[in-house]
Amino acid sequence: MIYATTFYNVVAKYFAMSEANLSLITSVSKKKVIICFIGLGWSFIALIAATAIGIVSYHEVKYLFWGISIGIPAGVLLISNPNTPGMNALDEKKAISAIAVTFAVLVIVVIAAMLQGNI
Repeated sequence: MIYATTFYNVVAKYFAMSEANLSLITSVSKKKVIICFIGLGWSFIALIAATAIGIVSYHEVKYLFWGISIGIPAGVLLISNPNTPGMNALDEKKAISAIAVTFAVLVIVVIAAMLQGNI
């Protein structure tokens, strides 16, 4: 019973500190983070398309794929930071539509590349 209580206290302290840990991340405006997020998405689209067409091989650009794959979760972490300045409603709608279009184009490019058989 003592071990269960101690484990519960450790877990409770960890989750109580998780918001404080997010506050240690520098405060970046959400608009800048979303612009970088969309830029990473379009870079990923361009890399997939260039690989599918045969302009470059995967081995030539694999570090860019890895960097983008790491950069996207970092962007999500910065967006989820509670200390970042917010956006107005119109900018949020524009950002949501831009992210939705980027995701739709990414899905189309991935499916086209898979159908072509180069990925």
